[in-house]
Amino acid sequence: MFKRIIFLFTTIFFLVSCDFFQKKELQQNQVVDTIVDFNSVDVFPLFPSCDSIPSEERQKICSQIKLSEQIYSSLAAYQIEVSEKMNDTILVKLHVNSIGNVSLVNIQSSEFIKNQIPKLDSLIGVGVNNLPTLKAAIKRGIPVTTEFTLPIVLVN
Repeated sequence: MFKRIIFLFTTIFFLVSCDFFQKKELQQNQVVDTIVDFNSVDVFPLFPSCDSIPSEERQKICSQIKLSEQIYSSLAAYQIEVSEKMNDTILVKLHVNSIGNVSLVNIQSSEFIKNQIPKLDSLIGVGVNNLPTLKAAIKRGIPVTTEFTLPIVLVN
């Protein structure tokens, strides 16, 4: 009886421990992408009506156009008078946080524009504050905070 019990345990041990006798292969070094480009995002911040466009490049263009249109429409609400003809570009730097709220970082404009329209910065600030919540930029599947510069052309 004792021999049967020892035989039974030995058989169970060998059946259970079959994995111990197999040759284990060492895993090859796995390549992990640890290089992150912090200057770019996978998906640009999107204006709410632009997310249905299938092409990412067209989504980006659509969002830039819609943002410019919103700022232009806020400027159109004010009577801006200038003494000279102008055809100049200002650069509006915007900050979009990870939940899509937009804020104004700064505005780069020429001295000519600053002299002709001294309240331009505050008017653009009002327009930026009235922007809807955007869909945040995406980096590796995660919503991230981003900043970008939006050029706005002023012509009269």
